[in-house]
Amino acid sequence: MRKSRGFTLIELLVTIAVLVIIAMIAAPSFGGVLIKQKLNSNANSFVSILNQAKSQAVLLRTTIAVCPNKTNTDNDFTKDECANAVIPSYSAMTTAQKESVQADRVYQVEIDSKVALQSTSASAVLFTALGNVSASKTFNLCASGYMRTINVEKFGNISQSSGTCS
Repeated sequence: MRKSRGFTLIELLVTIAVLVIIAMIAAPSFGGVLIKQKLNSNANSFVSILNQAKSQAVLLRTTIAVCPNKTNTDNDFTKDECANAVIPSYSAMTTAQKESVQADRVYQVEIDSKVALQSTSASAVLFTALGNVSASKTFNLCASGYMRTINVEKFGNISQSSGTCS
């Protein structure tokens, strides 16, 4: 009787072929999981920065602006553009005052390049010294048909929901 010393070449090739077939079947769904994770990460970061800005506005008793780094029409929305859009009398400030405002009172949310911002009602949020906003704001983040909607209500309540993009 002969002792078995290992696997034959045929057995190894069949095993590798089966693993390759399984990997090919799983790869597309894994890509969808990665996209969903990136979208969730961006949405959670956005909500976290909104909550931080709201708290900071109440703590410092001043207005705090929050803007994504891109809008529907501008893929490079800067802190200066954000402050100019929502902070009253920003354009009349000196350069030093503007730099101070951008450093202390403007928060920018980094949205990944693979995630689209499809918001029609808002490009920025301005929290007042009481932690509320002048009007409700809605931001839609989309990636590969998946959507996360972030709502900032008038009294400063922040909520997040999911859905599909059109």
